[in-house]
Amino acid sequence: MRKGENHMRIVTLMDDRELSAEFQASHGLSFYIETKNHKILFDMGADESFLLNAQRLGVDIAGVDIAFLSHGHYDHGGGLKAFFEANSKASVHMQKKAFGAFYAHDPDGKIRYIGLPEEMKEHPRIVFHTGDYKIDAGIQVFAGVTGRECYSPANDRLFQDMNGHHIQDLFMHEQNLLLKEGNKIVLIAGCAHNGIVNILKKAQTFTPKGIDAVIGGMHLKNAYTDEKELENFCQGLAARLLDTGCDYYTCHCTGTEAYELLRKEMKGKIQYLAAGSELVIE
Repeated sequence: MRKGENHMRIVTLMDDRELSAEFQASHGLSFYIETKNHKILFDMGADESFLLNAQRLGVDIAGVDIAFLSHGHYDHGGGLKAFFEANSKASVHMQKKAFGAFYAHDPDGKIRYIGLPEEMKEHPRIVFHTGDYKIDAGIQVFAGVTGRECYSPANDRLFQDMNGHHIQDLFMHEQNLLLKEGNKIVLIAGCAHNGIVNILKKAQTFTPKGIDAVIGGMHLKNAYTDEKELENFCQGLAARLLDTGCDYYTCHCTGTEAYELLRKEMKGKIQYLAAGSELVIE
């Protein structure tokens, strides 16, 4: 990005879908974000695959100067080790609770560990935070989202271990990114487990003039077994999102079926960011 330019470039390094056959896709998420003052990595996918896509896209991971982890699930932080090996300078900022013991209780009865690699917890370039924090005038991070409006029932299958007992995950390890570039403000979420409507409500307390674009997953994949229930949910969610006036770019855990239902309601106000896609906001 040339000096003086006021636009933001967002490159999808990993997603469940790929833009074309030249890119790898797997269950996970990773964004490279370039602003006037920063080269940011937001999430690292489930493994090192995001590095291969970065190479194909001409993204220099070694040049990233700051990184953020949205929450403590493997499909967002499994590539932590690979990132540290490819980049020798950037700190990775996350919530203190991101290294909790997290599990998925699948409909078939299987219980899966979905947390981060425990051996990464003591890495010297990990910076832990509790709650909201500000990096500089262009980067605000916030957590502790409350409210359950348009809350995905897919979250009901996610748990954390507490003293040997699995309790419902309240996603206190989830954080969201607000970026300001020129006169544009962009909200970036990982899975939006706390609900994109509730996340937006808190985001707006930092930006009374409004948010221009919202980027991230909405955790609606496999949320309902009944198609009509999913359709009703998406119709209600779409109405709330349209009220905000933001442009939406979704991905990853939203799921193809839910995305198509949202797109039907929201028309050109929502788009999908597959692995390999590039978005410029100016």
